[in-house]
Amino acid sequence: MNHEAKIIQQARENSNAAILKADAAGVAQYWMDDIVVISGEGGQYAGKKVLLEVFKDMFRNDPPVFERLPSEITIGDSGVLAWETGKWNYKTEKFRGNYSAMWRKIKGKWLTQSELFVSLD
Repeated sequence: MNHEAKIIQQARENSNAAILKADAAGVAQYWMDDIVVISGEGGQYAGKKVLLEVFKDMFRNDPPVFERLPSEITIGDSGVLAWETGKWNYKTEKFRGNYSAMWRKIKGKWLTQSELFVSLD
């Protein structure tokens, strides 16, 4: 795994750790302002502000614990875009599936531009 892919993998690990602590801001630090997420059941969320509120609400009462486990991270030839794919699962519920994420390097920092989750329960 090259250096840039390791940076993205560390960001994902940090994001998973923030979820474990129910720290919405810790998760959001890796999102672009215009992030787009399709959740496992097909819900659509556009924008960091909207998604941050979703996470705050989710963490407010009996926060779920889930993680994303990358199986592949590919850095584009330009060094600006990256593709991540892997599996996701809840540790507190019976939901699981596959995901992919698009990362963009902005001012030297990798941020998530979009994520697609597919539930496979």
